Amino acid sequence: MLTWLEISKSALIHNLKQFRKIISPEVKIMGVIKSNAYGHGLIGVAKILEKYIDYFGVASLDEALVLRKNGFKKPILILTYWDLTETDKIQQAITERIDFALYTYPQVKILSNLSQKIGKRVRIHLKIDTGTSRIGILPKNALNFALKCFKLPGLELEGIFTHFAKSEAYYQKYTLLQTQRLIKTVQEISQKISQKTILYNNLRNRNVLSFTAIAGKNKTKLPLIHAACTAATIVNPATHLDMVRIGLGLYGLWPSSETKKLAQQLGRKIDLKPALTWKTRVIQVKELPAGTPIGYDCTYRLKKKGKIAVLPVGYWDGYDRKLSNCGEVLIKGRRIPIRGRICMNLTMVEVTKVSDVKEGDAVVLIGRQGQEEITPEELAEKVGTINYEIVTRINPLLPRIYR
Repeated sequence: MLTWLEISKSALIHNLKQFRKIISPEVKIMGVIKSNAYGHGLIGVAKILEKYIDYFGVASLDEALVLRKNGFKKPILILTYWDLTETDKIQQAITERIDFALYTYPQVKILSNLSQKIGKRVRIHLKIDTGTSRIGILPKNALNFALKCFKLPGLELEGIFTHFAKSEAYYQKYTLLQTQRLIKTVQEISQKISQKTILYNNLRNRNVLSFTAIAGKNKTKLPLIHAACTAATIVNPATHLDMVRIGLGLYGLWPSSETKKLAQQLGRKIDLKPALTWKTRVIQVKELPAGTPIGYDCTYRLKKKGKIAVLPVGYWDGYDRKLSNCGEVLIKGRRIPIRGRICMNLTMVEVTKVSDVKEGDAVVLIGRQGQEEITPEELAEKVGTINYEIVTRINPLLPRIYR
């Protein structure tokens, strides 16, 4: 094996427990494993987390069906888009009791029609756009949309949710505004459609919605209301509602330096452990004279006689080309500079100052080796992006080993 990822089971479980300890026992946890579990491997991560979470969150119909095909029984919500033309897959998902995010009327009609065709009710979550301006129903249209939904048969309301635009920021004013918009929308829908009273309790001194429905003497189930992502869960208890959706934090990564700083100032005792290490091996070492150009476009020339090690990894694998001539890797516990352009499948590094480097030696691209560590945050800063992108873009075909 030349290039692979190692995923720490204990780190994943540890991180999940960190979130469990900062939310109330009544609050559910959705483990967000979309986009190949942020690069960590969809099925492998799902196997580790299933007994610890209440829901899975995915990005697509295909991801949801893959989970069901592999025997996962927990509720699954497709958080974003799904193709209305893939009726066979939609029918399968309805049969498999997969939850759909709902935000357009054509979606409503097709789900209702397919529900009637196969004789199965469809689990839905209304997606409210409270200020991120992505997919979702605007609050001013939400009541009429909901009324249209429930005029059609076969729909089973499991949740109402939103997505935050600025929950990683130091100031939480916009996040609280979005939360208030969601609550107001839920109130309007509930009062008009269910004619039930939604009671608000101050749960453990937090502004958490309890959503206890009273219908005579009988308690009636109401949908899950959810909004909080990793950042909001850590720094803003008012957003916890009925369920929190933990994505990046599951993998031991902080959404931003601002979030981490704010958490420390607020006294949130949460310790996240990165779960991913990305490794490769040296496949060739060669000595070259001073002035030798390295790689495409000859963007680097050796200043003096030196040694170059070639690595079997490149931008096809998800190792960003913008790390050319500025990135580093770890070999024998030391930082080693990248020389020349990163290629589609190869990368060259200079090992002049490290003795005894040979073919087969282990190389760390992300993770720790000895006393040194290269983090997704470091790589993100060098290429002008965020840690989410660094890990998510790692090629899903690379083997993941769970330890």
